[in-house]
Amino acid sequence: MKYVYQDSTELPVQLDFIEDLKTFLDIASRVIPLENSIIEIKCRHKETFQELKKRIEGMNYFEERLEVLLRKLVNEIDIEDVVPCANAVMQTCSEDLRRKRGALETEWTKIENRTPNEYKNYEEEILEVLSSFLISGVYGAEKRLELSSNSSGISGEMDGWVSGLQYHYKLGFTEETLTVEKLLGNLSLPGWTRAGILRKEDKIKMQDLSEFLISFLEYDTQENVRIVLENKKSNRKFKIEGGEHRYFVYEDDKEITADKALEPFIDIKSLLSIPEKIQAYLKTHVHTYTLSQVLLDEEDAVSTNQIFDCLKVIAEQYGVIIQECLARGHNKEEIIIKMEEADGTRTEKYITRAEIYAQLAEIGSEGIEIAGILGVDSRTPIKDRKYLIV
Repeated sequence: MKYVYQDSTELPVQLDFIEDLKTFLDIASRVIPLENSIIEIKCRHKETFQELKKRIEGMNYFEERLEVLLRKLVNEIDIEDVVPCANAVMQTCSEDLRRKRGALETEWTKIENRTPNEYKNYEEEILEVLSSFLISGVYGAEKRLELSSNSSGISGEMDGWVSGLQYHYKLGFTEETLTVEKLLGNLSLPGWTRAGILRKEDKIKMQDLSEFLISFLEYDTQENVRIVLENKKSNRKFKIEGGEHRYFVYEDDKEITADKALEPFIDIKSLLSIPEKIQAYLKTHVHTYTLSQVLLDEEDAVSTNQIFDCLKVIAEQYGVIIQECLARGHNKEEIIIKMEEADGTRTEKYITRAEIYAQLAEIGSEGIEIAGILGVDSRTPIKDRKYLIV
């Protein structure tokens, strides 16, 4: 399947852009109200705290001023008999104010302790809604995956980032152990061994690594790879790393690819196919993607209420393609793409600017702002120049 603009130029991302756009609109309509609910709770509690603070400070001021005025009055009267009366007034007042301050401070503490729980469910729901989208719906994002495997099982993490937006996933796998054979198929690497009946000599021997465990794997969007292979006893270790059609192989700390005698025995084609095999394995064996954190400019975007700003970053990437669709299309009110099958069959898919704007406008001012970024606001002119995903 190939995705093209209406003028048959290929899309910069070979994905069903119209479906991804519809998903993004749905995500925005669900997430923004959730974040606004959190902000509303925080604002309401902030007002309550300000009121409590004002009352406590007022009591403190009243007590201080009362003491000053009583002392002044006692000094003016200059009669010893009024001193006990003044002290009694001050003591009664102080005790009463202390009880009232204590009650207000207790209320303050209760609100502070209760507040996180009030919007915790909203935060969890935001992550849940974003989880299925961010994993593949952020255009132009760089991604890096780390995977580790041992006798206890496989664990993995994936990070994505673009324009200050970062997101972190924990990955769950369908298998309990990961061997070289499961990930890469048959793999053998050359090494030196001492052999001979009458006289021991150093000879080259091919080592079958198919049963070795993948103890560590690192892989990114640029197809840079670092893999650590270990036997079950963990007393032999190989490392493969590289990218851009060049790979380096190590046994422990010795580089096999630097050994002129060993290097010719390495199956380069097998190494070059590693990125493709990693992608195939991930597609079929990653069971769960759990979004654990979203950051914007290295700040937790959920706890600091910056999810709307994260959506604006994503909207900028989608807006690039929308503007290109409009510039390359015949109807300037429709975002149209074509899908081309292997046999040459083409079908069209579209969504109108009005549809997008109407759905976003229902959200409120935030939705209208996103509509402007996407370029579907009626005030947004259609640009004629060509765009590329950043």
